[in-house]
Amino acid sequence: MIKIRIFRAQALARLKWLSSGDVGGLVVAAVIVGASLIAGDSEDHGTLSSLPVTGGDVDKSSVGEAPDPFPVRADAGAVPSVLAATPRARISPAAIRAADVSLRSASRHPANLFQLPRSVKNALVFDLQDNRMHVYEVGGEGPRSIGDYFVAVGKKGIWKLREGDEKTPIGIYFVSSYIPGDSLPAIYGVGAFPISYPNAWDRRLGRTGSGIWIHGTDKDDESLLPQSSRGCLTLRNADFMTLSQFVRIRRTPVIVSDTVQWTLPVDLESDRASLAAAVETWRRDWESLNTDSYLRHYSAEFRTDSMNIKAWTAYKRRVNSAKKFIRVGVDDVGIYAYPGEQGLYLVTFEQSYKSNNYQARRWKHQYWRREAGDWRIVQESGV
Repeated sequence: MIKIRIFRAQALARLKWLSSGDVGGLVVAAVIVGASLIAGDSEDHGTLSSLPVTGGDVDKSSVGEAPDPFPVRADAGAVPSVLAATPRARISPAAIRAADVSLRSASRHPANLFQLPRSVKNALVFDLQDNRMHVYEVGGEGPRSIGDYFVAVGKKGIWKLREGDEKTPIGIYFVSSYIPGDSLPAIYGVGAFPISYPNAWDRRLGRTGSGIWIHGTDKDDESLLPQSSRGCLTLRNADFMTLSQFVRIRRTPVIVSDTVQWTLPVDLESDRASLAAAVETWRRDWESLNTDSYLRHYSAEFRTDSMNIKAWTAYKRRVNSAKKFIRVGVDDVGIYAYPGEQGLYLVTFEQSYKSNNYQARRWKHQYWRREAGDWRIVQESGV
């Protein structure tokens, strides 16, 4: 009985989320409620100043749309009749699978996207196996998909490891700048958004390369092949122009996954709330000047770009010993599940710091993992 009640509570949470203004979502949720009750690289651009004045690729080489993986079922409206005709009958596995497909089509919330910062209105989610870029926008009910577009990846595929391997990286990055097309060789089309590869996690793992951009193309739509760049994310020119209105420099997250997993926001809430609480406890422990409590938030595997946990511990003990007070603010928090890494989460925020002898404001990226049930920071960097 307890298990049935738990299934029912989870299902009703999905029903509430899906059915708000969405008849298709209500259909899918009805099946789930019934089932729950019964179940008891590098493009080697170099710096902008190194680009050639005349056209042509900087490394002297030239640089089919996939179907929707979760198409809406034409007969989705017939699903409730199964429940109406046999209200206490066991739902067939086929019906549940069909409902799951419709659910993913209706919700399409990427499992990597736990929380967007308050100041950020859009996120770019790349599904490289499917050659799609999904654009998400924050709404009253949370992030929602407002479009998806064909994207070409590296000639040698994905999982970039080193400079020149012509592969596209997997990870979470941010748009770092904009370069108009008239400042670039024709191969980049109407413009480019460089992204922040390699990030701190890439550097930790020894991944090399640079110059990974989201950019347009000199190809017509039919000639842009799924694997045709030297590591960049290449869009059709019209799609790049559409994208431009959604990008905020240094703030728009770019989530690049090999395969996007789809879920419901309600299924992410427990981990999101738990991790947000861990960040807040870390902040309070830092303010307390109890250095032992503060350091307990850091993994034995912790690193910055220049320090391991031993050096970090010594550094923090030395700095804190000179403090009479510390005030730390954490604002505009973003939380993301890191693609391609089991149980790794990226937390981004604006940090304000003030003490008796120093004050500063900066953006910070922390990488968290659970260790023996507790959240621990394994990597930290200022940006």
